Amino acid sequence: ACRVIFAFCTVFVTMGGGNAMSIVIGPKEGYVAIVDKGEQLCKTPLIKIFALSTFAGCFIGFGALLSITISGNIEPMVMSIGVGVEKYIYAMLFPVNLLFILLSGSILYTGATFTCPSAYIEGRAELKMVIGVIVVAWIGNIVGGFGFAILTELCGLNEGGVAKLAVKILEGKTSKGFGIIFLRGIGCNWLVCMAVYLQTMAQDMSGKYVGIIFPISTFVACGFEHYPANAYALPLAWLASLKDDYKEPGQAGWDKILLNNLIPCSLGNLVAGVLIMSCGFAYFFGSLNTCPPPGLRAKKEEDGGKDDPKLPAVEEWRQNMAAQAAAQAAAPQTQAGAPAAPPAAPPPAAASNERPAWIDAISSNNHGFARTVSC
Repeated sequence: ACRVIFAFCTVFVTMGGGNAMSIVIGPKEGYVAIVDKGEQLCKTPLIKIFALSTFAGCFIGFGALLSITISGNIEPMVMSIGVGVEKYIYAMLFPVNLLFILLSGSILYTGATFTCPSAYIEGRAELKMVIGVIVVAWIGNIVGGFGFAILTELCGLNEGGVAKLAVKILEGKTSKGFGIIFLRGIGCNWLVCMAVYLQTMAQDMSGKYVGIIFPISTFVACGFEHYPANAYALPLAWLASLKDDYKEPGQAGWDKILLNNLIPCSLGNLVAGVLIMSCGFAYFFGSLNTCPPPGLRAKKEEDGGKDDPKLPAVEEWRQNMAAQAAAQAAAPQTQAGAPAAPPAAPPPAAASNERPAWIDAISSNNHGFARTVSC
């Protein structure tokens, strides 16, 4: 068994230098990728942000429609086993939309509340652009979600079990108080942003989906509130409620949809993205543990411009590589007649004070290192 494990591990080791390869980067590097993505979004024209967020709203519709279609047509099973099976199926099918969004570079309002403020905290984006991206993404998501709901209706798919479950969702999501929806919005975007963060750390398709499916299915099954998902599901339910077959007295109109759900949900998502995820990870791995952080003070000339994020992750990497280089230089030389040592690994880049390789991968988009994190 040990030989099998050893043989498997050697597949992930490069020849010559003995440097281990990994398809998952560390949490510090993941945060740097989040900062990079936020900077990229803040430099993108707002019209493009609107287009990407509209696409994301449509992709949300695909996943939500899949979940509603399957879950809404298993009524006999639900009656015999319980509503838990309906929630489970809905939750496990829903994350497919996040795979579409994250790997296509589309933009969700929820993820933008994490990536863009992180770039601002690290001094890589202006506050007005951060606000602009978040606001435009909010608008684009509801345009895409409502538009896809209309498409669903025109396709004749908003009937039967789909319409019944949609109306049931509408009633449940608009009958709670403002505070409850707000708090559920916080819980939701905490998990959504964790999905963004975890899939950023994975460098292959399957790893990214593993990082997506568990946080997203958790928030869906628990009943937390996600603005982009509601921006599709609630308009779809409203369209169904206009039909005599699904109309019920006291059903919510657009006033209740906005005031009882979309607005408090959006505010809760914003709090989770900015305060919990962005500020939290900036404190763990970024510059928020300094006073004031780079985004809240004028840029100093000695900061070196905007070449690299000035993050502890970068500096720690350089210090470790410099220590390894010093240890190599202090190692005793091979004596005469002794067996020749294996070829030495190439000198670490940090010995010449160059930027880390994973920073180069971010800036040059080598192998899509950071550019597939958007949500």
